Amino acid sequence: MSDQYKNDIDRIQKLIVSIKTDINKREQKKKAGQQFTIIEGEIRGQLTNLDRELVLLGDLMKLQENTLMQKEQEKRRNQLQEFKNQRDLISEQFKKAVLETKQEQQIAPKQLAELSNMTNKELFKNQKDLQQEQDKLLDSTNEQAIVLKYQGQNINQTINQQIIDLNKLNDDVDKTNKNMTFVNSKFASIIQKSSNCWLIIIIVIEIVLLLCFILFL
Repeated sequence: MSDQYKNDIDRIQKLIVSIKTDINKREQKKKAGQQFTIIEGEIRGQLTNLDRELVLLGDLMKLQENTLMQKEQEKRRNQLQEFKNQRDLISEQFKKAVLETKQEQQIAPKQLAELSNMTNKELFKNQKDLQQEQDKLLDSTNEQAIVLKYQGQNINQTINQQIIDLNKLNDDVDKTNKNMTFVNSKFASIIQKSSNCWLIIIIVIEIVLLLCFILFL
């Protein structure tokens, strides 16, 4: 194998590895949301260099064809074809990646618009539902407040009536006490002036009067 042929083979192999590496780097930058236009330009340049290197290798093989045995010639042709196959695969992979990026860039605004509209609709619906729930809660709160207000008024009326009844009862008790005091004073005066017989009669009368006061109070 001549030195020139060997150098060409090494250079093409390194170039293929470099292109594959840069294609992977491009995908990583794309996924990370980083700019990848520069590395795309480098990949295109390397693909152009690869095409040129393959042409030069083919020309070299033709120049050295008469000096090589049939087996070596077949081996070199197979090697060249393998490089061309790799070139085609790499080129197709890169073109597909670039096309997908363009399609994504074209579709992205539409998708963003659709997502934005969908989000707005969902947000509007959520706000509407929330407003309805708040209205229902306010209505329920107002109804409860009205019920509590009426209950409070009824309680106040009941308390006021009980206060009136207690005041009336206190007045009746005071009146009864005054009457009892008056009767006792009269009994005391009569006792001092009357005999024992009259005393018994008066005591009986007093008891009867007390019973009347108690029964008709």
